[in-house]
Amino acid sequence: MSNAIGERRQRRVLTLFLVAGALIAVAAVTTAIENRMLRSDTAGGPVVAGLESTIHNAERIQVTSAEASYRIERIERGAESVWVMRDRGDYPVNAARLAQFTQGIQALRYTRRMSSDPGNHERLGVGDPRQGGGGVLVQIEDGRGAQLVNLILGVEPGGLYVRRPDQDQTFAAEGELPPLRDVAAWLDLQPMTLAPERLARIEIMPAEGRAYVLARGAAEQPWRVVSPPLGAVSPTLVSATAERLASVSPVDVQTAPAIQGTPNARVRASTFDGVIIDAEIIRVSDRAWLKLVARPAAPEHELAALDVNNRVSSWAYALDQREADALAPPLATITAGP
Repeated sequence: MSNAIGERRQRRVLTLFLVAGALIAVAAVTTAIENRMLRSDTAGGPVVAGLESTIHNAERIQVTSAEASYRIERIERGAESVWVMRDRGDYPVNAARLAQFTQGIQALRYTRRMSSDPGNHERLGVGDPRQGGGGVLVQIEDGRGAQLVNLILGVEPGGLYVRRPDQDQTFAAEGELPPLRDVAAWLDLQPMTLAPERLARIEIMPAEGRAYVLARGAAEQPWRVVSPPLGAVSPTLVSATAERLASVSPVDVQTAPAIQGTPNARVRASTFDGVIIDAEIIRVSDRAWLKLVARPAAPEHELAALDVNNRVSSWAYALDQREADALAPPLATITAGP
């Protein structure tokens, strides 16, 4: 009897030892995991966990940086739902660029724990742009205003860094994102879908110097300066100037009524198929804006002119200085020189 009791006691003691050992092992594993997470080279996982299941609820995207700030929203237009740039007059957003952005945000993953010192935020490119920092703040909300994403991104030569605005901890991350500091990257900002071969005559009234006219008799003929009479000119520069309007590349956009002022340069283009396009360059706050409107040379060309107007007449397009100078250069710039 006493032997049986002794054996039971030994089994209980052994069981208690085994349980204690298991608890110690679990504690050791937990401590090891926590210690690994505190080390700078062991962070991992998605930057925004579970985003793939909520991103379809997104209704607004706000991007803020020192270079540009813009708001993209989903709106109902007719019978369809479309994404537009709300602070650019609801200009349509490029669908492929939006898809690249949403896929990129979902795929962002931590690779390394970096500094938690706020003094290193600017070095890592994650300073809050609302406070003059150099980071890019990306916020995505659903229709109820709940935030799905709230991140400051730093795209630096050394890599991609990320932190949450309410936290000091910065992480290195990996992923592919579109250029967030560039508004034009989201928009199809090539206003003229005009083939250069259609252009027959270009009248240019530059900001400085006299007006001049470039023309050709047929698409296969070279451009020439028909007024005023000139001696030697650069054929390459004449051709590039004449056809510049067909390939102009804006950097931003606003509704046409939002940009008002006296034009300081003008271009009038006439096509072989009877469309006249008037372009005005207006300077507002040291920025050049291009406004375009088309009219038919004869009643039978009204549809062709309407096709141009449907695309461009409602908008004003911002140009960088190089583009503005190339669109309406002074006559002296196309002369061949000594």
